[in-house]
Amino acid sequence: MSSESKKSIWKDLVINIKSITESTIDGIAFVYEKGDEHKHYIESALNGAMGDKLEEMKSKRAIRPSFRVKNRDVSIENLDLTETLLKTEGKVIIFIHGLMADEVLFEEPTRGKKGYGTLLSEEKNYCVLYVRYNTGRHISQNGRSISALINLLNEKYSKEIKSITIISHSMGGLVTRSSCHYAGIEKHSWIQKVNKIFLIGVPNDGAFLEKLGHLTTSILRSIWNFQTKIIANIADERSNGIKDLRWGFLIDEDWQAPNANDLVGVKRTEIPPLENVKYYIIVGTLMENENNVVSQYFGDGLVGKKSASAESSSLLNSKGEDFLEYKVFPKINHFSILTDQTIYEYIRDRV
Repeated sequence: MSSESKKSIWKDLVINIKSITESTIDGIAFVYEKGDEHKHYIESALNGAMGDKLEEMKSKRAIRPSFRVKNRDVSIENLDLTETLLKTEGKVIIFIHGLMADEVLFEEPTRGKKGYGTLLSEEKNYCVLYVRYNTGRHISQNGRSISALINLLNEKYSKEIKSITIISHSMGGLVTRSSCHYAGIEKHSWIQKVNKIFLIGVPNDGAFLEKLGHLTTSILRSIWNFQTKIIANIADERSNGIKDLRWGFLIDEDWQAPNANDLVGVKRTEIPPLENVKYYIIVGTLMENENNVVSQYFGDGLVGKKSASAESSSLLNSKGEDFLEYKVFPKINHFSILTDQTIYEYIRDRV
């Protein structure tokens, strides 16, 4: 690489550190505002950080997978959809949120602004449903649970439900893919009704920031110093869900493998796309140029473009084939990717 190219890369990196920092601050401010406005949002963040441990302790604060209506969990038995499904001709959209989040992001992501789910329920003839789950659990555990949950829904409304579209964000996209995988293994009938899957800002090939965090804790643990080892142990207490993001583990066997915590050379099982399902891959980048180094590794501030576009995954190695549509939106961060009018219109025109 020439010296001029290196200078250009460093210049881009320095210029956009401010953008990345501002994106992170915006995200923190957003979480604070929504946490104050919706107290349950704090619980979602807590579950993302240590939900696996809350579940082990059988804590009441551990979130159980459930459909949500008006900020409340609703059991399948109490989910009355007969009239709605008749009006919408059996067309269902299911929203699945990401790490430390919940359905609020799809309903009202910022005060007074309608989310994609709210807009679609108003503008399109669909029955819109939201799933809430414990993002601190292993992605594969949530995949199994949500597959079972959707299957119960389909069993109750087997005649009424004609098609299912899934719209997912961030970790939710990995959970979606895991759910589809386990639905096939468990012979769940709902999988036969899925016709479209939207993956928005999803770390399909793993999260660079989690890999960096793992590297940091590994280095600290290797230093022969009592204090640094304590810091490493504390940092390594992040949840199983967060750790799964490192490589994008989708099935039990991957995180159970002996070398799952290695720094390099970790093997991940490739999960192929579902047959007869159209996938829509939505990628955000902070920068205008989607192909520079900053965009490739930092992308929307949390998920790099390389991972969101699944360049190393069998899922997306066939760009241009009928089953896949891929779209990059520049100058978008990991939170604004759920509030952008252009992205909403892109989704609306394809559901």
